[in-house]
Order: sequence, then C-alpha cells, then structure tokens
Amino acid sequence: MDDKPRDEPADEQLLRVTVHREPSAIVVVVQGEVDMLTVDRLQNAVDEALDDAAGQTVVVDLTEVTYLGSHGLAALEQASSSAARRREPLRLVVDDTRAVIRPIQLSGLEDVLALYYSVDDALPR
Repeated sequence: MDDKPRDEPADEQLLRVTVHREPSAIVVVVQGEVDMLTVDRLQNAVDEALDDAAGQTVVVDLTEVTYLGSHGLAALEQASSSAARRREPLRLVVDDTRAVIRPIQLSGLEDVLALYYSVDDALPR
C-alpha cells in the first residue's frame, strides 16, 4: 500500500523548497532528496532567487537535505558559477549533515562553494 498523498506529484513528496526574505538576504530552504527527479525544483528556486537578489546575498539552507546526488552537486556548482558571473553572493548552509557534506567533500567542491554551518553565519552583517 502506498502512503503518499495522491494530490502531490512524486517529486514534491521527495523535495520541498521554500523561499523567504531576510533583511539582508534571500533564503532558499531545501528539505528532502536532491536527485535527478527533483533537481529542477532546486535549480529553479535558486535561479529565481539569484534573479531577484539585486545585490542581496542568496543563502541556500541544505541542513534538511537527506540525500544529495550527483545531479544536485552539479546544480550547486552551476548555481555558484552563475552567482559569480552575476556578482551576487551565494552561500550554502551545510552544518554537519553527512548526506550533504560528504558528497561535497568527495567531489572536491568544498574548495569551490561558499560553505557555512548555520543560516545565521551565512547571513551578511
């Protein structure tokens, strides 16, 4: 028996992305699994945040991500490159969640991405 609610597509059950504004930043909160089925939702949210940033920092909170696959890693690297081209600060919050930090370390992206261990630390002062 399938316990999933029937009114939500499968990708929305696996990944939830919400966006809110702080005085100094746009915060994208990501919850669930980031894989080839769900990566478009992450990419779209981050792209929209970067489009709306107008000089503000974009913070992507990954502390509630339970799985980060290769498609998710590629999306984060692409978002970082896009932010750099636009001269918009992009900061990723990872805390010590093994599901997130381990793939970033193994891929060598920890030297490329701006990583922070809490949303408070990632917010500009």
